[in-house]
Amino acid sequence: MPLYALLFKGGLRHSELSNEYSDRFVEWAKKVASSSVPGSRFMQEGRLVSTNGVTNLKFDKDTIGGYMTVESESYEKAVAIAKECPILENDGYVEVREVIKPGS
Repeated sequence: MPLYALLFKGGLRHSELSNEYSDRFVEWAKKVASSSVPGSRFMQEGRLVSTNGVTNLKFDKDTIGGYMTVESESYEKAVAIAKECPILENDGYVEVREVIKPGS
């Protein structure tokens, strides 16, 4: 079955979220995440490395705050899973990408 990465972007910082929201997000993630590749959240700071040097990243609407993977029969079904993500309630969004499995 195809594997899809859900990349969580924007929304409120983790420190700004209520415990109730965090509990709902964790329950949703447990229900839909692939057991073969766990997900996680990222620290707020990051670095962008390019041939022009290194730039400190700031948390904004395009910051990837975390990720998880889901197994799904199709892009459409993976998108339907993403539409249930609680991050959408906090002005965040979910980027859905199919993962190319090794050897494919």
